[in-house]
Amino acid sequence: MDDNKLTLVSEDGVETACEIILTHEHNGKNYVIFEFMDSHEISAAEYVPDNKDEAEGTFLDIETDEEWDMLESVLEKYFDELEAEEEE
Repeated sequence: MDDNKLTLVSEDGVETACEIILTHEHNGKNYVIFEFMDSHEISAAEYVPDNKDEAEGTFLDIETDEEWDMLESVLEKYFDELEAEEEE
């Protein structure tokens, strides 16, 4: 299994392939920022691991504008760092 790939499964069983861009921990919550492989749309979710297995868990919707703003800032910083590395 590729560590930066994930498959999201909707409530009606539809599977969607995604690539993890980055993970981030903030205020005790774990977040995953990912890109949908088919549309190249970027999104994010809170990740809550199962108690018995850290590799398995549940994704929860981001619920507040503050969380979205924080994640957007983290993603912008990540892309800025990638661009700076490419320029070196």
